[in-house]
Amino acid sequence: MSDLGALLSVPSDLGGSTLFPSVQAERGGDARVGDARRFAVYVGNMVIRARAGGPPPRLDRIAGPDRTGTAFAVVDAVGRFVDVSLRPDWWSALGPARVASGLIEALATARLKAALVPMILRRHDYQPLPGESTDDGFLDAARGKIDTARGKIDAPRGRVDAPRGRVVEAYRLINDVDRRPTVRAVAGPLGLFRVYARDGRIERAEVTAVLTPGDTDRLLADARHALAEPAKTRGRL
Repeated sequence: MSDLGALLSVPSDLGGSTLFPSVQAERGGDARVGDARRFAVYVGNMVIRARAGGPPPRLDRIAGPDRTGTAFAVVDAVGRFVDVSLRPDWWSALGPARVASGLIEALATARLKAALVPMILRRHDYQPLPGESTDDGFLDAARGKIDTARGKIDAPRGRVDAPRGRVVEAYRLINDVDRRPTVRAVAGPLGLFRVYARDGRIERAEVTAVLTPGDTDRLLADARHALAEPAKTRGRL
């Protein structure tokens, strides 16, 4: 999602669902933007309930759509793959040529939402009480990552001038080429869906057979297998 600020802006009071939300792309728009705004409001409402004596904010399942609002992926609170789904009209919206990239895009959206939950909580000035559940340490870990990133951004810029920094980074990337893990292809058992992962991180996916509109269930079963497999090589994608 190019506009990360969409997750932090709440122009409407619409609620959202954490499992296969009902979102569709607006005319010429991007379904991920509206979904992100609803999600931010949803998390904010959880904070309001927590302050009123309700349970602490907790999201066990977080769903994300692709830009068309046709493909969906679900992750847990720490961004681990859980499930994928397609709307009944996926054949006309995505078709066999774009359905794989749509599922990968939906997975990226879901993981982005999971990663930004701590930022949304901080925007609402919410701090968990001692001993309060925070999704098995996810919020605390994410806060640490955000603080580290902010520290790097806020660090004095005069220590290394920009041109020299770019040269150093270029050399680092060149030296890292030979040390990068090889790309691993993981196919589903039905031979319909394949992902390409590097060090457990999915880089792309493709459909590897001729599909028909009636292949939805078989395609999703194959995609679930292929998307879950790389996580076994890396504890967390």
